[in-house]
Amino acid sequence: MLPNLAAILTVAAFGAGLVSSQNTTTQCTQYPGDGICATSIYAPLGINATESQFLAALPQLKEQMGTIDPSCVDSYYRYACSSTYPTCNTSGGKITLLAGCLSTCQEVERSCSLLFTLTNKTNLLPDCKAISPVTKAPLQPDDSCNLIPPTVDNQHSGLNISALPADTVLSTCPAPFLVDPVAQKDPTKSSNPISCRFGCCVPCPYQNYFYNQGWPEHAFFATDIVRSVSAVAVFFIMFSYFVLPDKRRHPSLLILNFSVAVFLFSFVAFFSVGDPKRLQCADEIRPSTQETNSLCAAQGAILMFSSLATVLWCCALIINLHLHTVWSSNFFTHRYFLLHLFCWGVPVAFMATALGMKQIQYEFANLCLVSLDQIFNLFFYPMAAIVIPSFVLHICTFLYIARAISFFALGGLDRCRTQRAVRHKHVIQAVHIQWRAALLAIIACATVLFYWIFYFTQIRHVTDLSKDTSILDSWLQCMITPGNTQDSCVSIVSSHLPPFGLMVAAEALVSVIGIWVFLIFAKRSIFIEWNDMIYNIRVYLGGRGRAEKHGEQFFQL
Repeated sequence: MLPNLAAILTVAAFGAGLVSSQNTTTQCTQYPGDGICATSIYAPLGINATESQFLAALPQLKEQMGTIDPSCVDSYYRYACSSTYPTCNTSGGKITLLAGCLSTCQEVERSCSLLFTLTNKTNLLPDCKAISPVTKAPLQPDDSCNLIPPTVDNQHSGLNISALPADTVLSTCPAPFLVDPVAQKDPTKSSNPISCRFGCCVPCPYQNYFYNQGWPEHAFFATDIVRSVSAVAVFFIMFSYFVLPDKRRHPSLLILNFSVAVFLFSFVAFFSVGDPKRLQCADEIRPSTQETNSLCAAQGAILMFSSLATVLWCCALIINLHLHTVWSSNFFTHRYFLLHLFCWGVPVAFMATALGMKQIQYEFANLCLVSLDQIFNLFFYPMAAIVIPSFVLHICTFLYIARAISFFALGGLDRCRTQRAVRHKHVIQAVHIQWRAALLAIIACATVLFYWIFYFTQIRHVTDLSKDTSILDSWLQCMITPGNTQDSCVSIVSSHLPPFGLMVAAEALVSVIGIWVFLIFAKRSIFIEWNDMIYNIRVYLGGRGRAEKHGEQFFQL
């Protein structure tokens, strides 16, 4: 970036020594106002020759790095000029030379160290302990040196990484950043437009570095554990409804299919528990896609399929409750072929579309799903088209139920022989029978709606990071500044990311849906049926006497 600048500026500070050696007497002259150093100081004769030979690269330094780090360039100018041109002090009739200042040299080390390290120009850093060939003395304290005041105020000082050309590739990537192999081959490209800048990349998953250190890892590990427990809990309900004979008929079949969808939805947590990076990352830098990580492809496909299947079977529960309660209809009893075709077929179609468009990839949390570019078209909009009408229908059903209950509360039982009273009595009986399904539908709808609204309103913020590079530049500059930590730089990007607490809450809510299924449907009758079934199996296997003796132990436990 700066050809021959190192060699030129290394000897710049001692250039005046060569000039002085050409003069047998110490002579001073006024420094010209239009010179490179442009300061009102006295200097030995031979200014033009000195600047031509030793300070010609200073304007080049200012041109190439002046906007990147003005304070560094200003410090270097003041150090080079004061060291090259000692001030002639003529007080007392004797000429003495005031050498360069130690404080200015140390300021160069402090303000330019990061910039020169990033640009592989560390050989430009001066040696503050060196002896000047002009004064034959080391750099001096401020009260006895050629101190030049700074021309850059504090407001415009410091590294401005945004001023680097877009195709700049830094020579070194300070921790925790990694070298971008793509940018090394072609500076105009990068491995990831969000996590890579100037040839350096945030390690995968980059989202973990945009929040306080350790928070995402611990929070999403906790949601994975909850989702795993949820999978085990809903598996018990699913298996019970599949095995127990009284459960494989309408309307219990709706619960069975719903629990299958919820089990698949919760089961995906096992893909990442213990080692989420195997799912999140294709390598140390790149996040996983369906083409680079088969585990991500499998989990993303299952998650997308099960999410849509869950809301569809929840919708079926709501419609069945409405038909049975309001219209006294068992429409679905002999139409499960249509239910299976729709509630499993639609998720398959959207899942296949996402896979065909190669849109399954890692985006957030410990999950692979649809990419941000298509997540609304292939996931959130279809989900909204299912959930919102279902939620409205469920409210209508409950309003009807509330009206029926108020009818009885106002003395409707006195007219119970009328057709209307009989109808309202049917409503009360339907609620008594299907209150568990109604409660599950409420919880499922509320959970999915919260999840949908949160990501619909918040996930768009992530795209701002790829569109506005100044945000990432400011964060990168903060991260590479010595003394800063990940936690101290969070505030720079926090307003452009989903709030951490709400994001964890959304993941936690959808993670416990399997536990809700277990709490609602793991009723006493299921354990009695299991007890009876185990008893019958033991009798069938020939242990009748022992079975009769211990037949009730399962239930008692």
